[in-house]
Amino acid sequence: MDHHQSRHLMFNLSKFDDWKVRMQAHLSAIHDEMWDVITDGPIEIMMVNPNHAAEGGATAPEMITKPKPSYSPEERTRSNLDNISRDILYKTLDETLFPRVRKCKTAKEIWETLMLIGEGDEQEKENKLTIAMKGFEDFKMAPTESIADMETRFMKLLSEVADLGK
Repeated sequence: MDHHQSRHLMFNLSKFDDWKVRMQAHLSAIHDEMWDVITDGPIEIMMVNPNHAAEGGATAPEMITKPKPSYSPEERTRSNLDNISRDILYKTLDETLFPRVRKCKTAKEIWETLMLIGEGDEQEKENKLTIAMKGFEDFKMAPTESIADMETRFMKLLSEVADLGK
C-alpha cells in the first residue's frame, strides 16, 4: 500500500462515512471472501465427519471442523482472512483508537466497535440527523460563493443526510 492510499484509509471520525466505503472496497478487493469475514466472522474450514456414516448419522454431526494440519493451500488462505482483515483494520487506527479495539478477537468485532465509534448510538445518530436537517433547512448561497462551490456544499449535505439513513 503506497503512502497516498494509506492516508485515505486512516480512520477519521470527521470523514467516517468515506472511510467506511473505502475500507469495504479495499477489503473486498484483496479477496472476494474478505468482506464475509467482516460481516460473518472468521471462516471455519469444515469437512465431512468420518464417524457420521459409521454411527448411522444419529449422534455424530455430518460436518466437523477440519484439523489445521490437513488444510489445503486454498483453505489456509481462507482461514487466514480474519488475521489479514484484523491487521488492515489495526493499521488504520492511531494510538488513541487502537486501545478501544485491541481486545477484540476477530475482525468482525473490530469492525462493529469502529462502527459504534463512527456512527454512535441511536441518540448520537438522532443528534447528527437534527444538525444535518437544520443545515439543509438553512441552506443558502453565501455572498462570495460560486455556484460550483455551493453545489459541492449542497451535495455534501445531501450525502450526510443520506448516510444517516434519511
